[in-house]
Amino acid sequence: MKPTAFDIIHAIEMVDRGDWIDPVVYPDDYWACDVYDANGMRIGNGCGFSAGEAMGLAWICAWYPDALIDGRIPHNDIVPYCVPDGWRFELAPPTKRNGPKRGAHDL
Repeated sequence: MKPTAFDIIHAIEMVDRGDWIDPVVYPDDYWACDVYDANGMRIGNGCGFSAGEAMGLAWICAWYPDALIDGRIPHNDIVPYCVPDGWRFELAPPTKRNGPKRGAHDL
């Protein structure tokens, strides 16, 4: 499984709005995602209320690791909307599912 173009665009919009979750605030209600490049190196992670949000934010982290710290993606930085073959996204579901639901995928 990998993020769709919609998941990535949605995640970019979340960064632009400062609208991502703090896993400390929702410790049991978020999806966690680690992204690995084609060589198997872990290069990013993301958390969201859906699998799509978590994958999209992990993809952004792979391309611009400081996006959430800075609260923006510089206009000269490009986050591709298509994930190449060979990249792997490992998802961990929420431990409980009582929190907010939103996003592209709600597995």
